[in-house]
Amino acid sequence: KGSVVAFLESVFIAAGYRVGAYTSPDLGDPTERIRVRGERIPEGRLRDILRGTVGPLPEEERPTYFEAMTAAAYAHFAAEGVDLAVVEVGLGGRFDATNCLPRKLLSLVTSVELDHPEFFGPGYSRAAWEKAGIAAQGVPFLTVERKVEVLAIFAREAKSSGSALVLLDPDDIQPVELSWERAVWRSREDPLDLGEFETGLVAAYQRGNIALVLGALRELVGGWEIPKGAIREGLYRARWPGRFEVVSRRPYIVLDGAHNPAGARALLESLRSLPEPSGRRILLFGTLREKPIKAMAEILFPHFHRVVLVAPDNPRALPSEALLHQARRLGVTYRLGGGVRETLRDMLSDLGEDDLLVVTGSLYTVAEARHELYRAP
Repeated sequence: KGSVVAFLESVFIAAGYRVGAYTSPDLGDPTERIRVRGERIPEGRLRDILRGTVGPLPEEERPTYFEAMTAAAYAHFAAEGVDLAVVEVGLGGRFDATNCLPRKLLSLVTSVELDHPEFFGPGYSRAAWEKAGIAAQGVPFLTVERKVEVLAIFAREAKSSGSALVLLDPDDIQPVELSWERAVWRSREDPLDLGEFETGLVAAYQRGNIALVLGALRELVGGWEIPKGAIREGLYRARWPGRFEVVSRRPYIVLDGAHNPAGARALLESLRSLPEPSGRRILLFGTLREKPIKAMAEILFPHFHRVVLVAPDNPRALPSEALLHQARRLGVTYRLGGGVRETLRDMLSDLGEDDLLVVTGSLYTVAEARHELYRAP
């Protein structure tokens, strides 16, 4: 979801629009969530909005953190007079705090995966029903989802809400060149007449996100002036920290917030699509208690020469000792680490220039690693 927001936000900025963007979670700074023309909301401004809206409420009427941040985002967008906003749903969609806007241009769904079973239960049905809740009367409802079970629910809910369901093919986007420095793509149908275009986000799994973005822009170009050059520039300039973020080459270091089996498979696919470094492949893995640990370990652990187990600094973190069983069961070479930052700090001095280090398992793990890697010397 966040990558789609980042692409669209970047395209609208390149086209000259005053665009708001709201995403979650953040990587340690709440102001990251709320942006206007790519600029984060000032910390003081965010504090003033929350103080003025949430502060006066009695304790029993206080909103959740996410509800408060969503309200702050919408208040900031209104005060800044944005032309439009690109908003990422927090969880599900139907009852999400973001799903209260009276006027929508488009509703977009990337895919439905087996995630958050504590909310949606097993299988895809409840999650698909929740996500279809963002469909609105007279508003195109676009998706690159392909699972028949999910699409049947989308079709039913779109009809019920009076929305037009638009199915987009992720395979329409074809990679021309994927390297550690850049990604070049083309659309087979090329409805926007882009020809080959480049993105700074190099993960192979972006192809579905790009298909959704181009489908959204195709719906909008009749009513919004979005020059072809702005689309190309926006796609090239889009950045999304912590999602297959290549923070170093020689040694190769990748930060990716994969936290479910689908994300783990996408991460692995993206690594395989790039030229493989000739050195060691090392995985730094830390996750949360409620995540499908067994499935993620089975997907990722066997593909690395060494797995280092850590625990992010979060109350919901799974202790690194609890991951030992998976590493032993899979017969991989492993090391038990401690906290993310100190473990990473120790590892960096041992990396050769042809080694690959991948940090994943949770956005909390990625956030800590990112802060360590980018901290002032």
